[in-house]
Amino acid sequence: MIFILMGGLYTSIDSMPQWAQVITWFNPVKYFIEVMRMIVMKDSSLADISHNLLVIGIMAVVFNTWAVLLYRKRV
Repeated sequence: MIFILMGGLYTSIDSMPQWAQVITWFNPVKYFIEVMRMIVMKDSSLADISHNLLVIGIMAVVFNTWAVLLYRKRV
């Protein structure tokens, strides 16, 4: 729930305190919400949303790799 609240869906990220804005840089929901807004409201093309998709893709690879490494069975 905190990711949705800090993702900028209900409140503007610009109106958050500076420390909260820094935390949202590591929130993948923020980038997804930005993509949805750009597509729906601005009719953006793939070139316009490519930066956000790249960030989401990098986060997916990093978090999934981290999860696999932590899940390894230990003796």
